Amino acid sequence: MRQINRALRQVRGVVPALVLTAGLVAGGTVTAAPAFADAGPLSLTVHAPAMIGAAGEPVEFTETIANPGDQGFAVVLELAVETGIGAPQHALSLAYRNDFAGGNWEDLPLEQRTEEDRIVYTAQAGKILVMPGGADVHLRLGAPMGTPHDGASNGGVGPVLTLRSEVKGWRLDHPVDPPVQDTHRIAVGTISNGIAGVPRMAIAGGAPIEFDAVLKNPTPSAYVNVGNVLFTDKRAKLEMRGADGGWTALTPVSPGAADEGIVGFHLGGRDSSVGPDSTTTRRVRVSYPADMPAGMTRLNPCVFVNEGLDQPFRGTTTCSDPANVQIAVDAGPQAPAGTGTAGTDAAPAGPKAKNPAPAHAPKPAADVTTAPATPPAPAAAPSVTATPTAAAPAPSGTGAAPAPADRLAGTGADRDRTGVIAGASAMLLGAGTATFVLLRRRRRSV
Repeated sequence: MRQINRALRQVRGVVPALVLTAGLVAGGTVTAAPAFADAGPLSLTVHAPAMIGAAGEPVEFTETIANPGDQGFAVVLELAVETGIGAPQHALSLAYRNDFAGGNWEDLPLEQRTEEDRIVYTAQAGKILVMPGGADVHLRLGAPMGTPHDGASNGGVGPVLTLRSEVKGWRLDHPVDPPVQDTHRIAVGTISNGIAGVPRMAIAGGAPIEFDAVLKNPTPSAYVNVGNVLFTDKRAKLEMRGADGGWTALTPVSPGAADEGIVGFHLGGRDSSVGPDSTTTRRVRVSYPADMPAGMTRLNPCVFVNEGLDQPFRGTTTCSDPANVQIAVDAGPQAPAGTGTAGTDAAPAGPKAKNPAPAHAPKPAADVTTAPATPPAPAAAPSVTATPTAAAPAPSGTGAAPAPADRLAGTGADRDRTGVIAGASAMLLGAGTATFVLLRRRRRSV
């Protein structure tokens, strides 16, 4: 009798599919007796993605529940996703395809709790029929980092997420015995941009300097509401070459009163889309007027996702290292455009973990998370850090000290010092000002 009672306790939360189906056909409420046969040996195989993109669209994957027995069961799949301290609101999302109710995708409400060194989000995907042979559960995991046109401007996720899955009985939410569980780690990557082949010098009133602006998405997440932006001095004129070879002048956008000396140009529009695992290269050229004083100026690339409709350059932000350009007032006969370049024509490798703050960089708003005052050095794995960072670099006006020559060899996404994506950080534009928040990315083994 003692053995029979123990067997009943092990499986009483698992509803046999035959009883469940009979109740549904009869149109009545299902009040099934516990199954007397063991619900196993069930097993779980998770086909989790290796990476998702921060602020990108969710990535679909499957979890397979195998059932080698001759009886079907109704179960739930309990899910938990762990990330580091400092995640913003709407940092993560989970959804599943409810094949039991017509095959529609349903967003799973996430419950959040904070532990010593991490935040844990939990949810349940329920009423899954596991017939003999097994069943596939279709899921979507994303790191939206905010909502459409309201991207998180502080905080982050990762650099690695831990996904835990467990099969439980549906009716009583009772654990299956023996436990049916799985744990996977998922890296968090990010979209990034950079500039390549930037000339070292430009002549005030002279010919434009030409170079490539490269936007790279190494993640399986698609991106929408993307602003691929290049900042420079407000006196500059920026043009982009079209498919027909013609040049089109782009409209400058001011980041606000706090940065009157710089403007940003959206390459490809303010709300563009970027496919997964893609690279887009645009040829641009910049010219400076004859009254531009001699000195150093700066070109600074940043990507904004879910940029605010009424707040330009505020959203989930990734910036790369800037390129310094020397403005010469009178250099005699002009050299052909593109000579003496400060960079190479290599494609971008990813955002830099640190960006030197220019003279007119916007100041970050007060930090409300638990991040240290000085961000730690980037780790090894491609990531988006879970801590807020300092303000993103913006191009300075003239008169700044030139950067070392080796810094001019390429910027941000056009070089790969480590061979993988460095960190990405979020930046905040404060009230009445446009303050950037940089997503730092770390390199850590997964």
